Formats: sequence, C-alpha cells, structure tokens
Amino acid sequence: MSKRRFIILWLIWTLLGAVLIYSVSTANSNSTTTSIIAGLLSLSPLLGLMLALGSPKGAGQFIDWLRGNKNSLYYVAGGISLLFAIPGIITGNFNPYYTLIFALIVFVVFGLLKQAKDEKFKLNWTDLAIWVILWIPLDLRWYMELQPSLDYTWWSVAVSVIAVIGWYGYRGTDIGFNLVPNIKDFLIALLSLIIIMVVVVPPGLLTGFLSFSIPETYDIPKSAAHFIGLFLTVALPEELFFRGILLRGLEKVFSKKWIPMAISSLAFGIMHWNNVNDLSMQITYVSLATIAGLGYGWAYRKSGNNLFAAILTHTLVDWVWKLFLAS
Repeated sequence: MSKRRFIILWLIWTLLGAVLIYSVSTANSNSTTTSIIAGLLSLSPLLGLMLALGSPKGAGQFIDWLRGNKNSLYYVAGGISLLFAIPGIITGNFNPYYTLIFALIVFVVFGLLKQAKDEKFKLNWTDLAIWVILWIPLDLRWYMELQPSLDYTWWSVAVSVIAVIGWYGYRGTDIGFNLVPNIKDFLIALLSLIIIMVVVVPPGLLTGFLSFSIPETYDIPKSAAHFIGLFLTVALPEELFFRGILLRGLEKVFSKKWIPMAISSLAFGIMHWNNVNDLSMQITYVSLATIAGLGYGWAYRKSGNNLFAAILTHTLVDWVWKLFLAS
C-alpha cells in the first residue's frame, strides 16, 4: 500500500478534479462536447498531480522515483507536453511548432534544475531566470497564445506543477509545498486575514479604490466553487512563486530577514500594476497588494514555511474581497 500511495492519491485527485472540471465546463454555455472532453483529458491529470504532490508522504515517493530513475525527466516532461498537445489534437487545432516550443521550455527547466540538485538552495541567477521564464508569461497571459484551446486555469495548474517538480523534486528545495493542513495553519490564516483586512480596506475605501458591494443574496454553490477556483488557480501559484521560491530563496541570500520579505512583497505588488489603467489606481493597487504580500509572507513564516497557510490566507482575502467589496 505505502509503495503505491502516490499513484493512488494521483488517481483519486484526478477523478475528483475531473468531476469539478466537468461541472464547471457544463455550466458554461459556450462549452462544446469536444472542448469539455479535451479539458478533462488535459487538465484533470495535471490537477491530480499538483494535489498529490501536496501530500508529503506521497510526494516523497514521487521524488524518490524522480531521482532514482535516470529517464524520469523524459517521462515527466514528455507527459506534460502530451497533455499540452491533447486539446489541439482533439479540436483539430494542433500546432507542432508551438508544441515543440512548450516541450523545450519544460525540458530545459527540468534539466537545469536537475543539474543543481546537489547544490544548497540559494536563489541564484539560474533559479531567477527560470522563475521569470515560468511566471512572467503566465502573469501576462503570453502562454495562452501557444494553444487557444487552453485557458488560464490550465496554464496556472501546469506552471505550478512544473515549478513544484522542478524546484521541490529535482532541485530538492524546501519550499514548503504541503497541502495537508493542521489547526495551526487555519488559525494563522484567519488571523492574517483579519490583519490584512484591517490594514488594507480603510485606505482602499478612502482612496476610492474600494467600495462596499454586498448583494441581497448569495449563490452558495457558486461562491464555494469560486473559493476552490481561487485556491487552486490564483492563490496556489502566486504563493508558490512569491513565497515558496522567491521569499524562501532570498532568505538564503540575505542575512537580514526583512529584506527578502520586502523584495518578495514588493515584487508581488508590482505584478498587479497592469490590472488597472488609471495611474493613481495603479499606485494604490500596487501599494495594497504589497501590504497583502507582507501578510501572506508573515503567514508563510509563522506556519514554519508551510505554503498552505499562505495559500489559504490569500484565498480568503480574495474571496472576501469578491463577496463584499468592489474595485
């Protein structure tokens, strides 16, 4: 049983992910049968892989296989590249050139991080270059041009899986990718949520960037689905890159703890610059996002560098914002 733990976890999460993807896809009036099938086949295994890697015991088995099998890089990178190609093949929009570009990116990322597996994790120029290659095209939606059949959800999950396998698996970095919660994580997330809201909402209201927007009724199933979506496709990749990799890596570079926190939070804030157009609103948004980033970083450190606490805090902040506020 223990030797098959990861495979069983992966299959269970893949099936549950398929149910979730099917429910969301069928609720979208623009979805066709072909696109739904393509999405299920392409996204479900990736989502299952991402969640299975969040189990320390299961991930340990997967990592042992990664490092013990000399051909694991080809299997993993090839498999992810195949999942990228599936929607194009099914919908008749397959582009071999774009598929090759994507495959090369995945192979290069894994290859470079695998080469550094015996080095102590300290954010170096190679790590930073890979960080930029993976995150910036996702943040600016450049990746989506490679495959029109794949939306932001697929890319956020795919980039997260590549980052976890690359840094956590091949590089051997302690980024804290543990999605198995404990009571302490929930308490930290709730406390962080309160602190962030107390600090962020008043200046947001005073500047006119935020306003209260409370509907008469709430669609509970839709709100719950939105919470899950925020957790998996927004909070998880952002916390993985800005706290798990950037903050954690910078802590190995600087002796003073406030410097990595400031840099990672400011970087997180600046990433929100393009979300609004007006200059004053851009400055306000970046400032508020930077403050929120400090809160997420605090949750990450307070939990013993466990990403779940930061991801949950981030999800709750965005969810409450969506439920009660407008910007």
